[in-house]
Amino acid sequence: MVGWIVRTLLLCFVVGLVLSFLDINPASILTNSWGTIQDIARLAADFFHWALPYILIGAVIVVPLSVIGAVMRWTRTRHRP
Repeated sequence: MVGWIVRTLLLCFVVGLVLSFLDINPASILTNSWGTIQDIARLAADFFHWALPYILIGAVIVVPLSVIGAVMRWTRTRHRP
């Protein structure tokens, strides 16, 4: 029971910290729910637009290596008696 309370308090703290960082306060959540949802969607879209070039650059290296690794695992398991 005490562990659940501590985890819940820690989660509340982290969520509150993130919301505060995003300039979302409790009053706006309660009084302007639709506007808050739109603000969160706009933040998510902005983050996606910022992150997309980095994801594509990383994919140039990660995807071929993942395919090579998958093929190597497949050939090792296929040749076992």
